[in-house]
Amino acid sequence: MNISIIGCGHGGQALAAHLTLLGHSITLYADEQHPGDLHGIHANTITLTGKVKATTTLTALTTDIELAVRSADIIYLSLPTHAHLPQFRKMLPFLVDNQIVVSLAGNFSALYLYRELRQHPHPPSIHIADTASLPYACRAHRPGHVEIIEIKQSMQLAAMPGHSTPFIMARLAASFPCKLSASTSVLELGLNITSAISHPAIMITNAGRIGEGQASFYFYKEGISTSTANLIQALDNDRISIGQRFGLQLPTYLENMNSFYGYDFTSIHDFFTQSTVHNALKLCPPSINTRYLTQDIPYVMLPWYSLGQHARYQSDVMKAFIDLASMLTGSRFFSNGRNLAEDFLEGMSVSEIHHMLMHGN
Repeated sequence: MNISIIGCGHGGQALAAHLTLLGHSITLYADEQHPGDLHGIHANTITLTGKVKATTTLTALTTDIELAVRSADIIYLSLPTHAHLPQFRKMLPFLVDNQIVVSLAGNFSALYLYRELRQHPHPPSIHIADTASLPYACRAHRPGHVEIIEIKQSMQLAAMPGHSTPFIMARLAASFPCKLSASTSVLELGLNITSAISHPAIMITNAGRIGEGQASFYFYKEGISTSTANLIQALDNDRISIGQRFGLQLPTYLENMNSFYGYDFTSIHDFFTQSTVHNALKLCPPSINTRYLTQDIPYVMLPWYSLGQHARYQSDVMKAFIDLASMLTGSRFFSNGRNLAEDFLEGMSVSEIHHMLMHGN
């Protein structure tokens, strides 16, 4: 199968190398303005260590978006969320019927990509989906050298519109690195994104320890106290309550994380202080201005908060996180992030929302 990976970060390199190892023809693309590690990968070769040990040679590396997507059966976006829509706009003139575009850790991106597709004067008949996260816990220690710490056991996927989900799952089954399970909609999927539960809480409660001149620490086992775990639990309670307003019975954060890694922990504190996956490396970010705040707040938590507002549920804990993250990073997340209620749901009832998510109109 011809597969293109858009994005040359940790996850993009890991996915490109692993799928090559599984027998697929892989093209790895990076935007010429943000090439990342692309030019440091020699002879198209990526070496994997950790859970998968192999040296693989990709079919192609490129900064030419037309070359990257024109012959691909499946296109994975492995990019920061803010780059999903701009990169999709670059891809759109070269996409052809029956291709599948999947945002890894979509963070509601399928809604925005589908709207962009429908506004195109001559839209190709393509299929669009989000997954809940990357299939790996991984780190690229240098260009072309990636450690796969763990491969997740299962991953949720949802298409936009939702009636395409079974078709996309069937097409991806032979190539995706872990088992896929269907979410009812991109709304349910987005409400199950786990990164915005743990990352912001640990970042904010450890803000004084993170940054230039500060000693690196084990982000999870040293960054989560019992009190921080209680804060994470309060945030998760509000997420679940918002889901209930839309008729969704969401699993708890801990249930999601245990499912990813095959654990059976009974508390958030125990999970993060004892998880071998999360504590194999320190994983401490070098700065407060990292995706743990600059992505997880405006592209995940703000959408949750806006959904709560639409359903007349006030999450004070989410508002506090968004305000604090904005102040710490010098950003204005309330005005610059994804407000799902304003962008898509104005004046819609819950039944109308579910109809739109399933049928696209």
